Amino acid sequence: MPPSLLTTSLVNTIQIGSLYALMALGITLTFSVMKLPNFAHAEFVTAGAYAALIVSLSGVLNPLAIMAAAFAVGALTALISHIAVFKPLERREVSLYTLILASFAYGLIVRYILFLMADYFNLFDLRIRIPLTILFREGPLILSNLFAWVAPTSILLVILLTLLLNATPLGREMRALANNSSLARVIGIPVERVKKYTWLLVGGLAGVAGALWGLQSAVHPLMGWAAIISVFAAAILGGLSSFSGTILGAYVVAFSENTLMLFLNFNLGVDLAYKPAIPFIIIIAVLLLRPQGFTEIFRRAGDLDR
Repeated sequence: MPPSLLTTSLVNTIQIGSLYALMALGITLTFSVMKLPNFAHAEFVTAGAYAALIVSLSGVLNPLAIMAAAFAVGALTALISHIAVFKPLERREVSLYTLILASFAYGLIVRYILFLMADYFNLFDLRIRIPLTILFREGPLILSNLFAWVAPTSILLVILLTLLLNATPLGREMRALANNSSLARVIGIPVERVKKYTWLLVGGLAGVAGALWGLQSAVHPLMGWAAIISVFAAAILGGLSSFSGTILGAYVVAFSENTLMLFLNFNLGVDLAYKPAIPFIIIIAVLLLRPQGFTEIFRRAGDLDR
């Protein structure tokens, strides 16, 4: 594989891995605090992307304002799912399988609302508009201000989330609820308030991830769903409980989908059409060989997320 192409694929790995990490942390947080593998998370991403797109089409080109709108809409979509779907089901003490099916159903409802909106206003396959500036160009490698927004913003939000979980009262309440929900109630933690803040945080981060994704690719109603298997693969690599493991898992998945797949294509002739199979292979391999993922590694290393 030519060095220039290798460099380009590694840059793509960093950029896409950062987005996967931002989305996968929401999956991990939802599973840890609410004990729910939430497939509607894909629609939180898409709703945020469309909010960012609409704001940019209205003439607002400030990336911070665009991402703020995406955070707000993603957070609202997530909070509605809690109030209208998951909270009533939790009161009925339904099984985990029912909650998973409910997450699919809620996701489908949001997805087809977005389809109707996109069809009515002709909002298919458009990119979020911000002024484009080329920062570096060398052969096939082109770095623009989009990369300068996507990767650093994702990494910064991941750091801020880690600090929130480990250094704030709300973060400690979330961790207590994740460790033992019954004991958390006994010691006086306001469980319902913590859950609402968790949903707002999860949806908001997913919405920002959607906005950042829409800066580099077209926005369409299936964009979140197209990424959800890769995002779940990253979360499963983290054991669905370790935030450090999830971040590492996100970059492993991105590396496998980009650099490794390109290497196999150049050296072994593996068709790039097999790329969508990569996250499925990772999920199956982890569940069969190491269900705890990277959890034990970071526990031994003194991971503060545990």
